[in-house]
Amino acid sequence: MSDARVLAAIEQMESWMRDPEQTLDPDRLAEWDREFNAAVAAAERGPQWPGLLSRAHALAGSLGGRAALLSVERDELRKALDAQALGGRALKGYGAATR
Repeated sequence: MSDARVLAAIEQMESWMRDPEQTLDPDRLAEWDREFNAAVAAAERGPQWPGLLSRAHALAGSLGGRAALLSVERDELRKALDAQALGGRALKGYGAATR
């Protein structure tokens, strides 16, 4: 095997990360992770390895930042849905009390 598989996996994730509209479903990420780990395990770790390692670390940082943003968005959406549900229950209670 060679470092080419590692490079291909890194380039694929970099491509996904460049597109802010890209949504990655868990199955697709799990498949990428399996391929990446298999590629790393079989890699030759040739002269280009330090560059690949740097790119992978930078990618991990970008991915972590994107995950943090998505987590904040999820929490805000959850709060909005909770407030909506609370308002709905209040309206139902108010309607029952006026009948």
